[in-house]
Amino acid sequence: MTKYVPIETIKYVLSKIRKSSNFNYRKAIERNKRNQAKNPPLTNLIAYLNNNNYMDKDVDRIIAEYWSEVEKNKYFEKDIEKKLKIKYAK
Repeated sequence: MTKYVPIETIKYVLSKIRKSSNFNYRKAIERNKRNQAKNPPLTNLIAYLNNNNYMDKDVDRIIAEYWSEVEKNKYFEKDIEKKLKIKYAK
């Protein structure tokens, strides 16, 4: 009598193999372990401010606030960017 492996098990194992051999997937895991953003949060914040037509003096003030927060704790750059976007949303 022959036993068959369920198709779901085969799909699961194949997906694990594909993910682990994927270069971009491994890089994303490494970035997450180091709590590093894929794109620098500061460039995202500047693009957001420019797209929402902020004045240059406001952009300078917000970026100064960003850097002061980053100096306190550099590991939360992504969170700081999100907080500032929410705080200064028009």
